[in-house]
Amino acid sequence: MWNAMEFSELAAVILIGAVMALLVSVGFRDWLRKRRRVASLAARVQRNDEQFGQDYFPDAKRADAAVRVRRILSKNLEMPLGGLVPSDRLNEDLRAELPANPHLFWELEEEFGIRIDMDDMESFEKTLQRLVTFQDLLEFVEKRIAEPLAESPGQREEEEPSPAYEFAIRSIPVLFVVGLVGLVSGIILDKNRVTNISTVIFTSGFAVWGFANGGEMLRTLILEMRAMSFKEIAVRKWKLVFVTCLVVFFLSVGIFISWAVLNNVFFR
Repeated sequence: MWNAMEFSELAAVILIGAVMALLVSVGFRDWLRKRRRVASLAARVQRNDEQFGQDYFPDAKRADAAVRVRRILSKNLEMPLGGLVPSDRLNEDLRAELPANPHLFWELEEEFGIRIDMDDMESFEKTLQRLVTFQDLLEFVEKRIAEPLAESPGQREEEEPSPAYEFAIRSIPVLFVVGLVGLVSGIILDKNRVTNISTVIFTSGFAVWGFANGGEMLRTLILEMRAMSFKEIAVRKWKLVFVTCLVVFFLSVGIFISWAVLNNVFFR
């Protein structure tokens, strides 16, 4: 007789096995489909970049754009496209799966220095419906190239540092000089009170340095993230992580030194 524990373990094993079998079968099916697509393209006349541009796009500028789009598409799909023709359908023939493939559009943005707004889902879905063939994708990129880049919402705010940051940075040399002069004077005159106050002033310069840089970096980071779409955040995630670490470092310096100064003044 099976007890409840043994039955639940058997059910778990069967479920895990079924899921693994499903994943393997889906992966194998996709591999077969990709192999058929590669074989179908390989059976055609193979054209290198120069031949592809000359044969299908007499205009030199358009030929250059077409070659670059084909390279990006080949890299994105991880398959050679030497047999590609402009009338090939992106989803049906090449299985580009544009609605689920934002990386293709991010790579096109980076290659051509264009902006493809995917945040407006309704508008972008209509765009995807028009991108049927490789020719359509090329015309879409050419249209984006011809359009001027829109200024991001936070761009103007990022151009100039905040007044608080400028004031803090200008005050740091003053704190250092006043503190150092007072410290030397206190030592020479043997005035402990003057020495202690001057030490606090001098040390507070480091605290201001930490808070000023950390606060300004945090402000800039927030403005950038407000102006960026999800796709841009995903692409630049490591840059954002690095900047966040710098923010934490500078603010930690400011907090630590402030605590040390307050501890020295009030809790001695």
